[in-house]
Amino acid sequence: MAEKYEAVFARYDINGDGQLNVEEVTAAIAGLFPGEELGDLSGVVGVLFSEYDTDGDGLLSAAEFVPLVENLPELNG
Repeated sequence: MAEKYEAVFARYDINGDGQLNVEEVTAAIAGLFPGEELGDLSGVVGVLFSEYDTDGDGLLSAAEFVPLVENLPELNG
């Protein structure tokens, strides 16, 4: 993984297992809009997982995360 993304990945990997689960990605997306009433993010997160969880294990590895953050630069904030 590119060094510039290691810290970003670690920030969202709350449980430190080296993968991002649905809850961690949901928290990351919610964190992009502090103070906003976002409602249910499951649809958005589901779309992200369907596109970026290339091995279909329900988790985002570091390798799967890089294309996501490159396409959503807001996560790199």
